[in-house]
Parts: sequence; C-alpha cells; structure tokens
Amino acid sequence: CIFCEIAAGKAPANILFQNETVLVFLSLEGHPLVLPQRHLAGLGELDAQTGAAIMQSAKIVATALRDETNCEGVNLVLSDGQAAGQDVFHLHMHVKPRWTDDEVSLTWDTRTTPAIERTALAQALKTRLTRLV
Repeated sequence: CIFCEIAAGKAPANILFQNETVLVFLSLEGHPLVLPQRHLAGLGELDAQTGAAIMQSAKIVATALRDETNCEGVNLVLSDGQAAGQDVFHLHMHVKPRWTDDEVSLTWDTRTTPAIERTALAQALKTRLTRLV
C-alpha cells in the first residue's frame, strides 16, 4: 500500500501533519489527504476513535487551507469502494479547496425518489441500524 509506505517514511510525500492516529499529506493533485496511520482498507474497518480523529484533523486542515488559499469552500470527500471511485484502498479523506465556477463536478441523480420507496428504505435502514448501534 503506497499510503502505508508514506506513513512508514519509505515513500516520499509532502507531509503536513501527523500524530499517532492520523497522517496528512498533499496528494499528487495538490490537495491534502487525511488518513489513518494504520492500514484500514475502507469504512467497514474504521473504529469510532480513528474516525473522530480523521474528521477533527480534516476540520483543522480545512481551516488552514481556507486561510492559505483564500478558497471559498471545501469539500470533504471519502470514497469507499471501487464503485464510489476509491482507487487507493487505504481509507483516506480528500480536503478539496473550492472556488465559485472552478469546474469541479460532484454530481449524482437528484430526482426525488417516490415517497413509498423512501418510506420502505427508511424502515429497512432503521431496523438494520438498531442492530448495529
């Protein structure tokens, strides 16, 4: 895993911040990535403490990014699985600076799902969630 190699100091990277839980470095595209120091392939392996550390670090990095670049907004993007666009299978969050009319496109179908389908999905998810939390 290239991110494990970076975390171990065996591959080069522009490291911005690290502690015992998270590592932050610049992606090859030039925006920060926040990831766990230990290898976690995806969300299914993420524990609450590490998840909280990733989000807190992303918040701090976003603040620094706004201050340094004068960006008008920030997207936090975590893609979980190949179908979602994950291409490095070490969980990571992109901290992407945004400007009005920057031509970055994050799109999905925004048509309203029929109420009967929403209700059925909501009930199924509620049932499943009661078993998971």
